[in-house]
Amino acid sequence: MNKFIRNISLILALSLLLFSQACVETEDLVTPNVAAPVLILLEGTSFPATSTVSVNSKTLELDKTNILDHNLGIDSIPVPNIALDVYVASTRKVASLTTNAEGNAELVISWADLGIEAPTSGTQVRLEFAGTHKSIAFRKYHTVRVQ
Repeated sequence: MNKFIRNISLILALSLLLFSQACVETEDLVTPNVAAPVLILLEGTSFPATSTVSVNSKTLELDKTNILDHNLGIDSIPVPNIALDVYVASTRKVASLTTNAEGNAELVISWADLGIEAPTSGTQVRLEFAGTHKSIAFRKYHTVRVQ
């Protein structure tokens, strides 16, 4: 009986220790969560194997001043002169773009420049549009495929 009580006490003590360590609060997130400074809208996903790839982008800054007013809402403001670098496979830079006064930029590139020498139907490439606005880096992913 004495051995049974000692085992129960040991199990309770270890359980209490485990639960007390599992509920430790921390101030910082493991990965900092920062909202993107701009909204990038991308158009153009599927292209014939014989043509070039043409992806249109529109870069907008969201003005949330009137977010609580249902009559006004969020305003989208075009962001001019933003430098956008386009990457394939996160590391290979294939183009550099700059947005115009309306926040538009167009990527026109061949399949070979994207790393596809012989494009066949269904082949896909993930593009990454990256830049910085107000000292905050952002990245937008976009997939293009061969028709």
